[in-house]
Amino acid sequence: MKKFITVRMWEETKDKLEQVRMHKSMQEKKIVSLAQVIDELVEKYQKDNMS
Repeated sequence: MKKFITVRMWEETKDKLEQVRMHKSMQEKKIVSLAQVIDELVEKYQKDNMS
C-alpha cells in the first residue's frame, strides 16, 4: 500500500513538473530540462521561506 501511494504521488508530481517545464520552455522559447525546473523551484521555495 505504501509503495503504491509513493508511486502515485511521484506520477502526479512528475506530471505537474512536466507542465511547468513546458510552460517555461514556451516562455523562454528554448528547451528547458526538468532538472533545471526543479532546481529553480527549490531555490524559489528556499528564498521565499528563508525570509
